[in-house]
Amino acid sequence: MGKHTYLSDSFNIFDFIIVCFTLTSFFIENYMQKAVKIGAAKAFRSMRALRPLKLVSKSEGMKIVVSSLLTAIPNLFNVLLISLLFFTIFAILSV
Repeated sequence: MGKHTYLSDSFNIFDFIIVCFTLTSFFIENYMQKAVKIGAAKAFRSMRALRPLKLVSKSEGMKIVVSSLLTAIPNLFNVLLISLLFFTIFAILSV
C-alpha cells in the first residue's frame, strides 16, 4: 500500500469491489448447487447495476461531479428534513 498503488484511489477501490461482485456472481451462477444458487445469485445480480459507474473513474469531469454530489448529501438531508416539516404541516391543515 504505497502512494501510487492501485488501491490508493477511492474510485479504484470502488472498481475493485464491482469486479469482485461480478466474479462472485459468475461463480455462484455456474458452480453452486441449484438451491443455493437461486437466493445468492439474486443478491449478487443486483450489484451488476453498479457496473456503469465504473465509467466514472475514466473521466476526470465525472469524478468531479460524483465527488461534488457525495459531499452535498449531508446538506441535502437538512433540506429534506425542513421540506418534510412543511409537508407535514400542510398535510395536517388540509385534512
